[in-house]
Amino acid sequence: MNDVITIDNQPIAATFFREGRWLTSFITPNALDVQKLYQQLTKGIQGSRERITACWQWVASQVQYVEFVKGKTWIGGKVSVQDDLWLDPTSTIHIRQGNCAVKSFLLTSLLRNELPVDQVYCTLGNLYNGKAGGHAWVTVRLDGEEFTMEATTPKVPPLVASYLTTRYEAVHYFNDEVVLAIEGKTQLVPFMAVYSSWLSDYLNWAYIEGESIRRERWLTS
Repeated sequence: MNDVITIDNQPIAATFFREGRWLTSFITPNALDVQKLYQQLTKGIQGSRERITACWQWVASQVQYVEFVKGKTWIGGKVSVQDDLWLDPTSTIHIRQGNCAVKSFLLTSLLRNELPVDQVYCTLGNLYNGKAGGHAWVTVRLDGEEFTMEATTPKVPPLVASYLTTRYEAVHYFNDEVVLAIEGKTQLVPFMAVYSSWLSDYLNWAYIEGESIRRERWLTS
């Protein structure tokens, strides 16, 4: 995690009815179901790395990987369809499906019950594996060493030294308290860097320009 800078929390709208949520709100270590699952998965396990592995094993094997989670909901006669729905960790625990980002949200949330805020991050970046594209994974720091955790499949080691995962290019790190970025890096499709080197498909622009637009309309009305 060299050359990282702290950036403002980012507004995300990959939710029903384009509801705006801050990026850090997708990491929920204090959610009741997350804490309950963490306790179940780590009960009786003595070593920290073994507890970390148990959390990874559950997310990698028990949550089905899907490229996109498409959801539809009806409330009061109004319908909202989200083609790439970002689920909170509690929903993922019950639905048992998620893309790379959703699975990484859950794993990061579980591991925040094991590790302090400066040792575990959900990471958004690029994966250069065949056709390069945007990807999400988890980064942890243990005993001064950085590791990559791939949450989409159980067919890889749980903890791989980051210097060995050269196909993974980190662009943003975040958890429930902080958002970091690497200057000069750009997120690839499906995540496009535009505002503050961020994700155009998921930005809720109302947070960025909505207030000024509303003020201008009020002044001219």
